Amino acid sequence: RLSLNDSHLDRRKLYRIHENVILAKKAIAQEHNVVCLASIASLSHLHWLPELAEHWTGPASVSVFVHGHALEFVIVYISFLRSCFPTIRDNFTFHLVFPADHNESLTIVNDDLPRILQHDSDVPLFCSSYKDLSSYFTGLLKKFGDTRTMFPQNHLRNVAREGCSASQFYYMIDVDAMPQYGLYERLLEFLPRRQPCDKCLYVVPAFEGNVQVSHPRTKKELLARYGKKKHFRVYHVIAFWKNQGATNITRWMSLPDEEELKPAYEVNFKFGYECFYVGPHTVPKYRERFIGYGFTRNVQTLESYLAGYKFLVLNNAFMIHRGLRNMARNEPFREKEKTHNYKTFLAFRGTLQKTYGRGKEFA
Repeated sequence: RLSLNDSHLDRRKLYRIHENVILAKKAIAQEHNVVCLASIASLSHLHWLPELAEHWTGPASVSVFVHGHALEFVIVYISFLRSCFPTIRDNFTFHLVFPADHNESLTIVNDDLPRILQHDSDVPLFCSSYKDLSSYFTGLLKKFGDTRTMFPQNHLRNVAREGCSASQFYYMIDVDAMPQYGLYERLLEFLPRRQPCDKCLYVVPAFEGNVQVSHPRTKKELLARYGKKKHFRVYHVIAFWKNQGATNITRWMSLPDEEELKPAYEVNFKFGYECFYVGPHTVPKYRERFIGYGFTRNVQTLESYLAGYKFLVLNNAFMIHRGLRNMARNEPFREKEKTHNYKTFLAFRGTLQKTYGRGKEFA
């Protein structure tokens, strides 16, 4: 049985936040762990979790945005995944974020799953059908007439990050971005023995690849499958090259092939950079004035840089976003959100200038 009781509003009272709605079975044993993965999702993207759980075997904190009629489906789908995939059940803790005016009162019992699937469903309840079940639930929401609403990325990121607070470091990624196999275990070896540095962020180079291709297990295999007309390329190199540009993938590829994980070089920071990194909880949080698409993660990266944090690229680690982005132009609703957030950023530069003595020069 699951009941939604305790909650709190964000500072602007736009969203209601329920933390630790579904706890990892091994949550107590994972307290004071070294590093925890944090991610965000909505119902339509929860189907990536089984693959993510194959790549990351440590503690994870996932915040899920719920609106319209999605709550019942989100809870049941997560419960279904937990029953099918032990790593999700043991390691993943879930939090829910609603629009503030959403009526979130609900109690769900285990017997509800067959009832929810009575909507003329031909989806079998087999664990191997988890993607079909996700598509079915998402289709039902469209039948209910649920309309699109802005996805509060930064609110969700802060909630997921807070869910990792028992760990010394957090690693924030998209739910459809897969860390290199074994990265968690290698970070457990690297982080405790690294050179002491309170303001170091450890960058994991990011690539993107076709959904159908297998994930490379080593850097050597990745490089053999990297380039034009091959499986992988730099993440968002077409959509927005500044996204990962400062990582300097060319330099990373030329590093000696070493098994030991370590920082290889410091990034020459450029505005627009929005790398994925492993960092301490002292790093600035994500600014919640930016809602929807655009100027969310890269503003947090910029503020971290202005606050004196260094971005150090790990020599032999990588992650791959599932799916290729072949167009620089966004969908109309994303362009609208991006334009609005850009105007918000231009005003926010004054806050950066006042806080750090810099900021107005970025545009």
